[in-house]
Amino acid sequence: TKTTILTKMFTYFKNAIHNSPPAKDYLKSRNLDYTKLEIGYNTAQFHHGARKDEILIKSCMQVGLLYEAGINNRVGGQRYGAFGKYCIAFALKNKQQNITGLYFRSTINDKDQRHFYLKDREGLYPKYPEANTKKLILTESIIDAATLQQQEEITRQYTILSLYGTNGMTEEHTAAITELKQLDEIIFFLNGDEAGKAAVKKH
Repeated sequence: TKTTILTKMFTYFKNAIHNSPPAKDYLKSRNLDYTKLEIGYNTAQFHHGARKDEILIKSCMQVGLLYEAGINNRVGGQRYGAFGKYCIAFALKNKQQNITGLYFRSTINDKDQRHFYLKDREGLYPKYPEANTKKLILTESIIDAATLQQQEEITRQYTILSLYGTNGMTEEHTAAITELKQLDEIIFFLNGDEAGKAAVKKH
């Protein structure tokens, strides 16, 4: 299933961080501690070498982690491109806390290509809010949510949920929030720019 494939691949991405200086450097620059958070890194090597197994390739094609990229001129045969190459990865989870989507953030400073969601985006980050949530902080981005999660003073009192950008409140967010019967406060933690202010007003 999609969940099985994504869970397996996210575990692989998490393990890859330990041997990836670019990932560690990027996380350090964003003050994100991978020992406290569930973060992975996509070196785009998972389908090469001894791991080049057909089932893995077929599974990753199915969920959008690989795509066909012409013929391999050196050895012949199909060449594949990896989605989210050189990106840190975060897992999106469904109500049952299973991984149903992945978000990738490029570690390369490319202004046009920084954010990538796996196709058929499904799930919330870091997870669905607990039923007894009373105070909810909605952040503009996944990295904002990850940053707040590292602060115990915040997580003791507040539940954190990421939107997917200023216009990224999905039906899944709305449905999850509507189910919180004990909720008495929502805090919008969006950027203080015009887009952020307009989004807070709209929501």
